[in-house]
Amino acid sequence: MTTDNKAVAIAVHTQALPGNHAQALTALLAPGFHDHDPVHGRAGGAESLLATMHWYCDAFTDQRVDVLHAIAEGDLVALHLELSARHTGYYRGVAPTGRRFRVREMHVLRFADGREAEHWCVRDEAALVRALEHAPGHVAAG
Repeated sequence: MTTDNKAVAIAVHTQALPGNHAQALTALLAPGFHDHDPVHGRAGGAESLLATMHWYCDAFTDQRVDVLHAIAEGDLVALHLELSARHTGYYRGVAPTGRRFRVREMHVLRFADGREAEHWCVRDEAALVRALEHAPGHVAAG
């Protein structure tokens, strides 16, 4: 089951989220899914993760997520990811620059019956804003 959980986690974070595939994402979330790091004042359910996905897709095009590390143990999966994209929409008050950027994130996911049940994320929003404001190809800390 651990291998399957890791494969689902990778699919969610490298395909469904950056592809803005709401239906596919929803199908991979367990009933009662809880996002422990919601944005936009959301309650932290599936709608929170969907809102984050739409927000990123509005701000960034040509998204690519590379898995740097993936570790699975029991019902938990940890992902160390690098997001690269082009900044083509407003993000946290920063006007579109058209620049490409890269930023790293850490995610911990708990699975129930092969579906993502809980999500914790560590992303350095300040580093991401700095990456948008600096030269193309800038890698933000994380």
